[in-house]
Amino acid sequence: MNNLEAYKRKLVADVRERADDKGILEQDAFFEEACEILRESNAITGYEHAYCHYGRRTPKFIACDGYDPDALDLDESIVLIACDDDYSLRADSKVITIQSANAQTYFKAMRRFVIQACRGIFSEADESDPVYALADYIHEHANEVSRFRLYFITDRQYNGRDTSLRNLPEVELGNGTGIPVESYILDIQKLMEASNPSGMAEHSPIILKSPLRTVKALDSNPDVDTYLLFVSGETLADWYQERGSKLMESNVRSFLSMRGKVNDGIRKTISTQPEYFVAYNNGLTATASSVITDNFGCISRLDDLQIVNGGQTTASLFYTRKKDKTDLSKVFVPMKLVVVGNEAKEDLIPDISRYTNSQNKVAEADFSSNSDYQIKLQQLSKQILTPMINGAERTHWYYERTRGQYDNEKNRFVSATERKRFEKLNPRKQRIKMVDAPKYLVCWDQKPYVASLGAQKCFAIFAKEQSKNEHIDEELDQEYFEQLVCKRIIFDTLYKRIKQADWYRGAYQANITEYAIAKYSYDLSKAGKKCDFASIWHNQSIDESMITSLLQAGKQASSILNEEERPTQNVSEWAKKEDCWNQLKHLPSCLNDTHDDADDTSFNSATTVMSSSIETVSSPSHTTDETASSNTDEHKPAYGSGPRHKRANAQADTCNLSISEWQSFPISTCRNLLTFAIRNRLLSSKSQESLHALINQEDDEQINTNALNYLLERAVSRGFQLDSANPEKENTVNSEIEEHRIFLENIPDQTWQTILQWAEKHGRMSTEILGCIARLSEKTNRLTDDQTDLLWNFRSQMLLAGFPKSQFAPMPNRPLF
Repeated sequence: MNNLEAYKRKLVADVRERADDKGILEQDAFFEEACEILRESNAITGYEHAYCHYGRRTPKFIACDGYDPDALDLDESIVLIACDDDYSLRADSKVITIQSANAQTYFKAMRRFVIQACRGIFSEADESDPVYALADYIHEHANEVSRFRLYFITDRQYNGRDTSLRNLPEVELGNGTGIPVESYILDIQKLMEASNPSGMAEHSPIILKSPLRTVKALDSNPDVDTYLLFVSGETLADWYQERGSKLMESNVRSFLSMRGKVNDGIRKTISTQPEYFVAYNNGLTATASSVITDNFGCISRLDDLQIVNGGQTTASLFYTRKKDKTDLSKVFVPMKLVVVGNEAKEDLIPDISRYTNSQNKVAEADFSSNSDYQIKLQQLSKQILTPMINGAERTHWYYERTRGQYDNEKNRFVSATERKRFEKLNPRKQRIKMVDAPKYLVCWDQKPYVASLGAQKCFAIFAKEQSKNEHIDEELDQEYFEQLVCKRIIFDTLYKRIKQADWYRGAYQANITEYAIAKYSYDLSKAGKKCDFASIWHNQSIDESMITSLLQAGKQASSILNEEERPTQNVSEWAKKEDCWNQLKHLPSCLNDTHDDADDTSFNSATTVMSSSIETVSSPSHTTDETASSNTDEHKPAYGSGPRHKRANAQADTCNLSISEWQSFPISTCRNLLTFAIRNRLLSSKSQESLHALINQEDDEQINTNALNYLLERAVSRGFQLDSANPEKENTVNSEIEEHRIFLENIPDQTWQTILQWAEKHGRMSTEILGCIARLSEKTNRLTDDQTDLLWNFRSQMLLAGFPKSQFAPMPNRPLF
């Protein structure tokens, strides 16, 4: 087995472990696993889910699995990420290839997503879906975007050339402005390279049109070469325009900078005295892994260029040229370039960044893995073993201080037995990554808006605050580390349980978790209580009474985050605001194990947008406060559903159903709801999958009751009727069924074979569908009403998944219903 096949096997195992551990689908786990690799290799700084694949295999195909939420703030770019629909993780270690044309299809689909979003015509998602929020965010900030970066991730091996993927046209905004589009494919080969700590993703070399004259310093160190040179303002602005924040990945301080913030002194000098810029400016310090010089000692190529000091100068040059149309031809900047070999860069580059920034009083903790704080945490993780529980072997919670450290340490062992012993002592799921640890800590410090900024920004802010703590060294002891582990256990447990809560709407799970933990911590401190971390550490788990309170806090957090009258429309952006936290912490305490209806009503009337039907069936005693709840609902429309309609009690009771209640519905009812949702654009990806699972009587794991309940609530508010007692309505339905039956019976057998092959390949086939089609082929027995409904809704699902409409018709020229 070659290295690529071995890596594929490891990736499959990691994806499956993530899917099992988090209770998510393998496709979602693949997205997260790949994005973690890209984040650690600095290709992206963070990621958020926003799944949208519509019209596949049609000219209108649009695609998106997620995005980098920090990109716009860092370098005025929008980063969109899409994963391969035909990902081959189930093919064990076999590596499958992907053609250039196939990859280009996804880039075009992402570009269509961007175009629809920029024009404000995006309509493929429910308004409460993160996809809709992302599209709205792009539309709102379209005029601020300098470029779109599109990442296509696949576990297949790409056999084309990268240059063939970088030719997508600019996105036209309609005002004469064109925004460049960059395409990056990350196949199994590049994922493997990015997983290697010595490799950096997407660091293409800089080829200089005009070589730069330099002076090389005399240095006896074989690992370091130092050059002094002058770089024009035009060249620096071009570098920043092409690479953006990736030019400053080694400098943690770059995550604290503000987008587009131009130093007034720099702007004034550029505009009025550009020839003095070189005299006034302190210059830049940069690193590279290698350079190529000509016979005269001039540099013609730089590999892995990183600006470790002077990022604000570089960005200011770019923004001044862009915003003020300033000529930079007379501006020159002094630069010290340090060329560091790959073997030494992990240790030397942070030191170079530390010492060159010393005049700015940069904290030691800002320099990540080499700080005393990080080193001490790693030492503690190696010393402390978990308690022995039920005779199980004691293990470590592994603190990963540097990128790839866990795998590097494991792979140092020669034999497979030793590697397994290492994994048993240090389970992969008990690995705490350095960049993630601050998230668990700031939530307990009651700053969920900082946690919501994303891992990199949260880490940078946490490190800055850390530098102000004069007693941090004294605090770093066994108790500190054990509490960090407990906070991680609480976060992971709550994150999973939120997905099962009846109030969860199917989105913003991470934000709700962050805010719920902060609210729980706040209520504890307000009540003069402390969390029993010792018990959590001893049991390596949390008890149900704590979960009850945390879920109540989560319910409150969800109501605030999804508040229709919130000042920031985008929920992810709203979560980054301190005002969001201020609203949440003024709600009643979450510490009571049971919450009576008076409590629920009080916080509903103040903030929540959840429907009265959910509150009605959540507790038998709710009728004691029915009037107050009703008045609240009349003035609080459901998010994304328009004015609330009054509903019959029988209908209202079905808006908070358990999984068994959903499964007890007739299949025809589920099909009617699916058809209604499609026509009224109410369908989210989760509700679509769940209805499909109900109709095909699939496993419970495929059914998301939260998504279904929210869909049903909105469908009822739009006029969907659950009962069909009206004879006139029944006649209309029967007439429609007969039209559908005739339509389906006249589709040729050969066409049905094509449909079956496509459906089987895309996992949309069931024995019930096969039975219906077999009945059609017999030509003796007509389809029953239920069978007709089933096949017609199967057709709707196929069309949504991208199957051509022209194929799913009795004859080529026959119009579709």
